Amino acid sequence: MFKCQKCNKNTEPREKQHKIPVLYRDKVYQHEHMKKNGKTYITTSYGKEIIKEINVCEECFSKHEDKNF
Repeated sequence: MFKCQKCNKNTEPREKQHKIPVLYRDKVYQHEHMKKNGKTYITTSYGKEIIKEINVCEECFSKHEDKNF
């Protein structure tokens, strides 16, 4: 049992809780590799990192999925 952070209703016991990410930030990932000859090089990847998630009920989650697809 929890309170939905989107519609502010209290859910029923044993209702499944879903999480929706609402805030992101850009993230740079760097990984250092070593070759057999002893030289090292760095691989850089870019991605997104979740900053904030909200807890939502099944009804709000299904509405959110319908908007995204």
